[in-house]
Amino acid sequence: MPRTRKRSLTDFESPGIVQDTLPLDSIAPPIYNPRTYFDPEKLQQLAESFSEHGVIGRLTVRPVEGKEQPYELVVGERRFRAARLANLAEVPVEIKELTDQQAIALALEENLNREDLNPIEETEGILELLSLTSGLEKPEITSLLYKMVKGRNVPTHFKKVVDQVFESIKNLTWQTFARDRLRLLNLPDPILEAIKQGNIEYTKGIEIAKVQEQSVQDELLDEVITNNLSIKQIKDLIAQHKGKTSTDYSELSTEDLIKDVRQTYQKFSRSKKVWSEQKNRKKIETLLKQLKSLIEE
Repeated sequence: MPRTRKRSLTDFESPGIVQDTLPLDSIAPPIYNPRTYFDPEKLQQLAESFSEHGVIGRLTVRPVEGKEQPYELVVGERRFRAARLANLAEVPVEIKELTDQQAIALALEENLNREDLNPIEETEGILELLSLTSGLEKPEITSLLYKMVKGRNVPTHFKKVVDQVFESIKNLTWQTFARDRLRLLNLPDPILEAIKQGNIEYTKGIEIAKVQEQSVQDELLDEVITNNLSIKQIKDLIAQHKGKTSTDYSELSTEDLIKDVRQTYQKFSRSKKVWSEQKNRKKIETLLKQLKSLIEE
């Protein structure tokens, strides 16, 4: 028997696809695109190629009513931008009748399986697709994914949505996404931007973010980018920094000492390992008594 094709998230009833050529200025940018960073140099190279050979492949657009531009881009923003740079008058297109939801879903699926989509864009895109498909807000989706990783019960509908979405994504499971990718979105902005621009791998960004002091984190980020440091080299530098701060308190200003106390307390209060081990109980009690005694002097 012939195999039945699995239904894709972008399968929908449509009156069909019309292939045509449209004036570039009749097409508005897309309402959503998981890709947020476009390398200026590569964009210029593509524009030069278009000037010489024309646009390769068709852009996907949809007709829209009540707007200045009668069509809206759905898929192909990189080529769309390059065509603008090349000052092309017209571009080849596929015209599809799509709702807002269908347009976003199609843009997501087309982009999520591209190898050059950076990890931040990919993570944000998958969250958007999960939100679009489940009808839930992103913070709720994140919470449910964490529960799934821990083996806790979540609504059956949500499990089905997760399975459906990740069936359509290459080389990434929902488990890896929940354990590794979601924490990327909590990285500091300079590290996020470096990952988006392809200056560092996301795994290096996670290591750099472990440094709490902003100035040291910024210096480390610059050094990693400049010298293309390995993960091991980054860990060694962080260890050296921690060693210095643990033995040089006498050289810290009062302001820096207060900051270090606050940061240490935050780490301490969040550390599951510290609170889960019974042997630490007596040490915590002793430290607490010493602190209270110091305050009351």
